Amino acid sequence: MLKEISLDLATRLINHGPVVLVSSCYNDKVDITPVAWHMPISKKPPVIALEIGENHYIYECIIKSRDFAINIPPKSVVKKIVKCGSCSGRDVDKVKMCGFEIQPSKEIRSPAINGMMGVLECVLKEDKYLLQEYNIVLGEVKRALADEQNFDEHWLFTTDEKRTIHHLGNRTFCFPDGKILDLKS
Repeated sequence: MLKEISLDLATRLINHGPVVLVSSCYNDKVDITPVAWHMPISKKPPVIALEIGENHYIYECIIKSRDFAINIPPKSVVKKIVKCGSCSGRDVDKVKMCGFEIQPSKEIRSPAINGMMGVLECVLKEDKYLLQEYNIVLGEVKRALADEQNFDEHWLFTTDEKRTIHHLGNRTFCFPDGKILDLKS
């Protein structure tokens, strides 16, 4: 089950670079795509940058709907990520094809995906230069949710199933081993 977390902690959901599933909806058509190139660029307010090709259907959905959800998937979804990233949402219903279940978001119109480890509900923060030159989409986080058993100011990775997915290239992935080194003191 997901719990709402403070927006001050929102960027920690993706600081460590997991693959995310971005969902957006335009004209009642939901699209989902995996994104490995992303990063937090601001904490107050929390803003996330995503690199998404301008020819991708999700790019069109985000630009037209002005919002999107960043879903942080668990290890068990890795094969669905490959399948989802192998076709266009213009041509196929990725929700149905991959067996995803969607749920309404609270702060945006675009839906989130059920069964994720975390969700960031974002509104488009348009920067024309970044969009045109680099296909960088900026999202201001309006709501952040994280798995209540696996997030306490940072990810805990308490079980093998509850590990994030990291793309190494060429359909190769790895998962954090769960060992945490705390150097705060």
